[in-house]
Amino acid sequence: MLATALVLVAALLHAIWNTLIKFSGERLLVVACMDTVALVAVVALVGVVSVPPPQIWPWMLASALFELLYRVLLIRAYRVGDLGLVYPLMRGLSPIVVLALTLIFAAEVLGGYQIIGILMIPCGMACLLWRGGGGDRLPWSMLPVVALIGLCIGCYTFLDGQAIKRWSHPLDYLVWLTLISAWPFPLLAITRKRAAFGLFWRTQWRLGVAVGVCVLASYALVLWAMQLGSIAEAAALREVSVILVVLFGMRYLKEPFGGPRLIACGLVLIGMLVMKL
Repeated sequence: MLATALVLVAALLHAIWNTLIKFSGERLLVVACMDTVALVAVVALVGVVSVPPPQIWPWMLASALFELLYRVLLIRAYRVGDLGLVYPLMRGLSPIVVLALTLIFAAEVLGGYQIIGILMIPCGMACLLWRGGGGDRLPWSMLPVVALIGLCIGCYTFLDGQAIKRWSHPLDYLVWLTLISAWPFPLLAITRKRAAFGLFWRTQWRLGVAVGVCVLASYALVLWAMQLGSIAEAAALREVSVILVVLFGMRYLKEPFGGPRLIACGLVLIGMLVMKL
């Protein structure tokens, strides 16, 4: 029960920070500010956390690489597609990736209802491809990019889960993972867009801080949940954020809702309920 509650709170935070990134016209700078806030926070914690044992570093380094690719592709996808279309499609693929990796490599035992519930989520996301999901259609050329984002999410989620199962220190793991993965975008912003980055900090620092806090808190809660329960189930339950993002897109970005998005949200919700049977 605690793991479910942690994942649901993480989903809310995840939906918030993705909405804030999509809302901003300077997405690269928002991500750079987000990572700067995260770096400052974890640097302050380095002295009080443990250093990961040698067997954890390969998992963590691989996760950091997928995280970096995820950020690059996310900025690109949000330039051309509705929040309520891009986000559900990329998040809908990740539970299948995590489920497949878990069943093949981790030998995690899942019940029939859990598997059915997990599979219902990407089925719901597929509905969004019908008539553009009720909004402007995402260009077909971008669908492979969105699919690759989902693959990245699934891979780093699986890697994080396996690392946490082997080293039960979620906060310590998050600190070192952030130190490895969060510096490229701030460095890029400083070297390529220094004036714009400085202006952004002066005028929109609240946005950067809000996104950074939401990212760290969401990640920490998911790691804690995966330590307590099933990695595949935690990955799937986190997709309740899809419903929230579609609603946020409708409310704050004036995106239409439409039948396909209604069906997709319904299937996500039903899948979550089935998993808990």
